[in-house]
Amino acid sequence: MAQANEDTGKLGRFTMRTIAMIVGLIGTALALIIDILYSLVHVLGRVAGMSDDTTHFFYGLIVVLVALGGSFLTVISPIVASIMLLAAGIAFFFIVGWWAIIASVFLFVAALLTFSNRRVNIPGTA
Repeated sequence: MAQANEDTGKLGRFTMRTIAMIVGLIGTALALIIDILYSLVHVLGRVAGMSDDTTHFFYGLIVVLVALGGSFLTVISPIVASIMLLAAGIAFFFIVGWWAIIASVFLFVAALLTFSNRRVNIPGTA
């Protein structure tokens, strides 16, 4: 009986981390879209002679890759994944400014879900 409860607890934590991975992947996709759009606006602004910032796209791409790696690590190594997701969420603010709030919320929630090891009640189990 104790073994069954322990297995259910492990399955619940695995399920929470899987949900965190999905939320992190959604945040990563949003971060990539925002980075591309932000870069496009700056390129068009540079063509019109209004902007001179040209390096933020590559830094944004590095942040997106860190978020992607953190999202995939949620199931394997939750502490490393939560640190990577938090770092990507914070760093994205330095790249695109307040537009990062759209994607960073997903990254912060994924980091929180990954880091918390609370049990999840699975329907149909005791």
